[in-house]
Formats: sequence, C-alpha cells, structure tokens
Amino acid sequence: MFDHIEAAEPRPETRAAKDWVKILANYREPSSLRSAYELAVTVGPFILLWSLAWWSLSVSYWLTLTISLVNAAFLLRLFAIQHDCGHGAFFNNRTVGDWLGRVLGVLTLTPYDVWRRTHSIHHSSSGNLGRRGIGDIHTLT
Repeated sequence: MFDHIEAAEPRPETRAAKDWVKILANYREPSSLRSAYELAVTVGPFILLWSLAWWSLSVSYWLTLTISLVNAAFLLRLFAIQHDCGHGAFFNNRTVGDWLGRVLGVLTLTPYDVWRRTHSIHHSSSGNLGRRGIGDIHTLT
C-alpha cells in the first residue's frame, strides 16, 4: 500500500520561526543611539504639548483638554520607556537606565524603584494562576 515513506518537509511556519530567531538577534542588546533618539522624539513633543496646554488655559479649556489628550499618548510612551529602563533594556548602562527611569517616574507619577521591584515580582509569577502576584489581573478559572 505504501511503497515508500517520504521525509516530511518542515512546515512553513516552523521555518519562519527559525528565521525570526536570526531576525530578532539584532534587537537583543539595546542601542544607546536609538534609545537617545526615541527619548528625544518623545520628550521633545511632550514638553512642547505640555507648554502649549499650559498656555492654552488662558484661551480655552476645550483647547487645553484637546492638547492634553494628544499629550497623553506621549506620556504613555514615556511610561513605556520607563518600563524598558526597569528591565535594563533601554540603555546598555544599567545605572543610566535606572536614573532615566527615576526621572521619568516623576513625570509618569510612578515611583521607579518601587515599580521596578513590584514589576519584577509580577514577572516572577505571571502565568502561574496558583500564585497571584502584584499587578496581576484576578481571573476565575
């Protein structure tokens, strides 16, 4: 019935997964130049929009609200940078990343050292439904 058995070709998605390992290898170590660029294109507009919002208080509260809502996107981006600093993934130098995280923590109203510690606890138990940690979403299973 079966004359011969052919070796199964790897599925395309398996080959693609192996390719991703090579592609993502370029992003294992932080690039200080890229990090400085990302910080500049986030902090610059954030300060500009914050200043415009402050100025617009004398013009219209609705204008202030509109500018503030746009600036919220940059505040979220600042928190994302703070998050990456907490993981040591933003700058090659951990000390620089930690100090940047502390400064950003003032802007995001999130104390960096406390957040970093509790976030590490969260990562140590994430996915383990029997061990709920800080910052976990409680689910009923």
